[in-house]
Amino acid sequence: MLINNMKLGKSIEQKLKLRILFSVILLFLGGASLYVGTCVPLASGNADYSSGFYVGLGCGLIAAAIITIIKNVRLLKNKEALKQREIYESDERNRMIGLKCWSYAGYAMFILLYIALLFAGTINVIVMNTILVILAGFAICLFISKLILNKIM
Repeated sequence: MLINNMKLGKSIEQKLKLRILFSVILLFLGGASLYVGTCVPLASGNADYSSGFYVGLGCGLIAAAIITIIKNVRLLKNKEALKQREIYESDERNRMIGLKCWSYAGYAMFILLYIALLFAGTINVIVMNTILVILAGFAICLFISKLILNKIM
């Protein structure tokens, strides 16, 4: 069953405003990561590595959020570009490619997590338990998504 914008009740303007909101949230999360990397004393044995990781992650999130906000604000201000974006996003072929992409990536992630789980037990129990929790969280997300989609579709 194909879903168009009208069935979900969201116009392209609403979708872009929601993307801007999510980008603002990512901007704050990036700022929090940057703060942790620069201002919070890290107690781990690899404090330099951890600090660099948080700084890099924060800068990347901030940059991506700013670019996304600018792009979506420009789309909202330009009616012609907005119309083209609406046509692009409502195109059935593009929607199907996006759905297949997420589907294949999900299968690959599940398999990779399982393979990592098999090998992690031989290296470190903490790593194995971490991968197991991630695998369980991923499975729970799949299950909840299926329940929600069965109700709304």
